[in-house]
Parts: sequence; structure tokens; C-alpha cells
Amino acid sequence: MQGHLDYGLPNVLPAGVIDWQHHGLVPLGYDVLPALEIIAFKGGNKGYTANPGQRRRYLAVLDDASLNATGQPASQNLGAYLLVKALFFLALMRPTDPSRTDKHLKWQYRRHLFTKGLEQYERTGTVDTALFPGLEEFAAGHRAGDHP
Repeated sequence: MQGHLDYGLPNVLPAGVIDWQHHGLVPLGYDVLPALEIIAFKGGNKGYTANPGQRRRYLAVLDDASLNATGQPASQNLGAYLLVKALFFLALMRPTDPSRTDKHLKWQYRRHLFTKGLEQYERTGTVDTALFPGLEEFAAGHRAGDHP
């Protein structure tokens, strides 16, 4: 099926989905399944949040729809989809202007989250973005030398 590839809260409006500059073939659920989980990868500076209850309800509805359509729960792919999304964000947003320290910090943050997500996935088979630090927390540690 055709996917947006950059599907998330900033690109979903009441009138429809915007920003189709990146699109391609994707497996079922690739765009919608991680939509609430990728907030952490965006840096959280746009005011978007999803509490654990909202995330659980969202996944339950998606799993129900997926089970009805395919006989498989979509959430079984969430960890893998999140890792692919993390790589997409890293590749898409790599800063080129050395004077944009804000962009470099955000890119370092996304690298950190990707590494944390990969470690979780290798250990548990899933990725829990609720365990990720916020951008501000990362930035504070980065300034203190806690992060590479």
C-alpha cells in the first residue's frame, strides 16, 4: 500500500493529511501504528503529547481493525516500525549547516533515541518511547557531558 512515510501529528489535520513529499510503498499499519509513539523522535517541542492511556487505546483500536482485516494485530510490528521511522528521521534531518547548533543538538537527540530504541528492541523485541528522555532533558545532559 502507499504510505506517507512522514505521517505524524504535525502532518495530520482535520481536513486531511499534508506534506506528501516523501511517500512510497509500505506494509499495512506502517504510517498509523507508530503515529503517537514518534512524538519523542520529533523532540516534543511542538506541544504534542500522548499519555499512556491514549497510546493504549489508540493501539487497541488499530489492533482491532487490523485483526478484522488481516487476522494479525498491527501492534506486533510497532518496535520494528519505530526503528525504521528513527532511521528515516536521522537521514532526513541530518544538519548540513555547522552554525545551526540547534539542528545539530536535535539530530544528536534523535541518534540517542535511535540507539536507546535499538537496545530495547534487541533486549525485549519492542520499543517503549515512554522511557525516552525529552529533548530538554537530553540537552541538559548533553551540556553536562552525559551524552556523546
